[in-house]
Order: sequence, then structure tokens, then C-alpha cells
Amino acid sequence: MSNVITLHEGEPDEETLTMNNGLTDVFLGTLVLSGSLLARREEEKRLIVWLAERDQAAVGLGMVGFDLAELPWDSRTFEQDRAFLLRAIDGAKGKLGWEYLDWTPSEERLFPALEQFSRMVNRLRACDIQPEALRQWLLAAGEDDPIRRGFPTCPVHHTLLTVFGCLLCHG
Repeated sequence: MSNVITLHEGEPDEETLTMNNGLTDVFLGTLVLSGSLLARREEEKRLIVWLAERDQAAVGLGMVGFDLAELPWDSRTFEQDRAFLLRAIDGAKGKLGWEYLDWTPSEERLFPALEQFSRMVNRLRACDIQPEALRQWLLAAGEDDPIRRGFPTCPVHHTLLTVFGCLLCHG
């Protein structure tokens, strides 16, 4: 099984990122770790929590692919948020937070995936995003959802928590 990330629905195959389940876990784990350490604004934290919710241990193997356009982008801060996500990708490539991991990511497998994802994020435009995605995601969040409780972090990995807990503790 694999997970596919696309720019937006209907994007040609050469513009997709396809990863097996193991690489998906490493990709999301390092990206969420980097993003959690870098996130300052609420919009940045929401993006990282949304990515962390693609937790295969909670959702199921091969079930966490997505379109970049469906992230909870805020149209008012889209350019800032996209720049943040690119910094988070760069942080993952720079091994930001890897000292909190109890495993060593395979750079030869991870870095090409991060580079492809970076190219895709760079191509994303405000007109591509799904304007209702943010509102729908926030409406679906229960009162006990971490996004409603000040964005707590894992004391071990320093990652933003989701309704499933810590993405890295599950891995």
C-alpha cells in the first residue's frame, strides 16, 4: 500500500508524491517535528496539527494521502503560511529536532520526498486552496481537541498533539 500526495485533485501523475507506508511515517514524522518546533502563529500550528492527523497508526496504513489544496489554509495568511511550510520542510532536511527521535531517518529515501513536496508547495497558489477546508476542519473539532486547548505538545518529542496523541509516540 502507498500514500499519494497531490497538489490538487486531478493533478497529472508527474506532479504527485507517492510513498510507501514506512516512508510516509518518516516523512510526516520529521516534517511534523520540524514544523512543531518552528510554529509560532496559530495558522502555522493548525497546518502542522492537520499533517500530524495523517497518523497511519490511528487512521490506517495507506489511508493518509491528501491534496495540498485541502490543508486548512487561511486565505488571509496563505503566503505567510506557505512560507512557513517551506521552512518546516527545510528544517526537516536540516535534521531539526532529530535528536528527539529514537531512530535515524534514511536521508537517501526521505530527502527526495521532502524535495518533491517542497516543489509542490512552491507551486501551490491561493486560488488552488479549498476555501471551506479550514472552516469544516475547525467545526469538526471537538471541545477536547488539542487545537481548542492551546496546542499542547508532547513532552518527549516536542511535537504538537492531535486528537490521536503524539504522531511520533505512535510510530
